[in-house]
Amino acid sequence: MSEKLINQTADLHGGNIYKASKQYGISEEAFLDYSANINPLGVPEELKETILRSIELLSNYPDPECHLLRRHISEYLNINPDEIIIGNGAAEIIFLLLEELKPKKVIIPSPTFMEYERAAKKVGAEARHHEIKESAGFRLEVNELINHIDDDTDCIILCNPNNPTSSLTNPDDLIKLIEFAYRKEITVIIDETFIELTVGGNTNSMVKHLNEWSNLIIIRAFTKLFAIPGLRVGYGLGNKELIKRLWDRKIPWSVNCFASISGMLLKNETGYFDRTATWISEEIEQFYNELCKVDKFHVFKPHTNFVLMRIKGISFNSHTLKEALASKGVLIRDASNFRFLNDKFIRVAIKDRNSNDRFMEILDDVLKG
Repeated sequence: MSEKLINQTADLHGGNIYKASKQYGISEEAFLDYSANINPLGVPEELKETILRSIELLSNYPDPECHLLRRHISEYLNINPDEIIIGNGAAEIIFLLLEELKPKKVIIPSPTFMEYERAAKKVGAEARHHEIKESAGFRLEVNELINHIDDDTDCIILCNPNNPTSSLTNPDDLIKLIEFAYRKEITVIIDETFIELTVGGNTNSMVKHLNEWSNLIIIRAFTKLFAIPGLRVGYGLGNKELIKRLWDRKIPWSVNCFASISGMLLKNETGYFDRTATWISEEIEQFYNELCKVDKFHVFKPHTNFVLMRIKGISFNSHTLKEALASKGVLIRDASNFRFLNDKFIRVAIKDRNSNDRFMEILDDVLKG
């Protein structure tokens, strides 16, 4: 892959702190990275200690079927291990699913994570976008989505809570969509990567309905919850027949040995979960309220650990504001390349109180300058 293509791909997402350090002459450690949405509690201490204790695993091939990790997930979510596929991050699961399903037409409520469209196009599917409207606060109107589904649609992919809008669709509306799609023989893929980082956590998930609807597939990951984007652990949940086909199709050993043992956190790190829940319940509302005091932005109500904002009444656009903040050591996500958004939209992570206060100080300084 050429360097130009690598850079273009990297610029689709946030979290490229290596490029930012080189571009702005600021050390990687000195940046406040508000472009990537991960748990500010950081990597759980137990995982760090377990990896160090297990360093000799590097001499062995990892379990290609991830039996231990699947067992931990099955106990965590109370589902059968045969309903779980493990991947190298949620991205591998997304692409693997589309390769197996080979849909002809995919409806994608947007703006949303752009890898869904890329995965659809890679298998030759038509990607049709259903607009999630700003006038509705970027909340998905399920009845409107249902009205947008035509007879040749065979797959729907949506993110809940949605990235970049931070909106959460309630379970009753999702059940209505899944039931409609089931009657039409349409597969519904719900990406719940951020679900544990919502107030209520797994109570907002559709996992408990997995065995009711054979057309429902759920994607999850450890990346955001345990702040381990570098470890790459994602998983998919669905009916046993589909999951078996995915295992047959999947390349072997894509999940490394340390990723394979990370599932023990689901059982052992209750303190980490409790601290995460406290942070979510306190900081999402606190940071949102602070941002709303800045009259130069329209701030959309967040339901997970990031906020979508529209710039108003100032000369900055998303690119120039991103550059100004980066020069002072703060990274944000320029959201202009999300479908249906423009160069007035930015996405900002929610972190711990001290970091959020520092962010507000730097933002105020940039806006005054």
